[in-house]
Amino acid sequence: MATDIIRTPALAFIHHPIQVKYPERYQLSQLTDIRPDPLKFRLSFIILPLIITLLTAILSVIFFNRLPEAVYYRFDTGGVPSGNAVTKGTFLIMMVGIQGILLAVAYFATASISRVQTFRDNVGNFWFNPTRLLTLMGNMPAIIQFIIGYVLIDAIVYALQSDHLMPLWLFAVITLVIGAILILIFGLPIIIQAYKGFSNIQEKKKE
Repeated sequence: MATDIIRTPALAFIHHPIQVKYPERYQLSQLTDIRPDPLKFRLSFIILPLIITLLTAILSVIFFNRLPEAVYYRFDTGGVPSGNAVTKGTFLIMMVGIQGILLAVAYFATASISRVQTFRDNVGNFWFNPTRLLTLMGNMPAIIQFIIGYVLIDAIVYALQSDHLMPLWLFAVITLVIGAILILIFGLPIIIQAYKGFSNIQEKKKE
């Protein structure tokens, strides 16, 4: 069986007879230079905010019928309610709403940054993996979400058992300290590499 030669304006190559018989299996794009795909939004960028938001919504549904009509969610240092009670519907909607807003912020921030031309055109040229930077940035709101989630759990515990967990300020301090440590451990190397990567790209543009 003869071997066919196919020519294009920019490329001449030899096709095996099977390639000629089944051209749909051998696209020209497979034979051209492979370039990095534009950086696209990934679910991993916001996985923690998404999980926390879903858990907040699930807890709200589970305990809605078990909560009293009036719910306290602000307490003083002695564990005594320090503010007026709100209806359980208002409280749960507020908790889920705040989590949803933080999730939306994480999504729009990472989705917008991933469309920046410098990222899209230089995915393979950075000294670091841009997806790691976006993953870190997108999951940072989870620190605040943990605190909001604690407010929900604390209010539920008090409403059902007339008991109070640790003070909110103490939980917030612990959460913020742990979050800051994790950001320094995982984020500082990425930020340093990101700065070097952007600097190199700008220098190449000037040359």
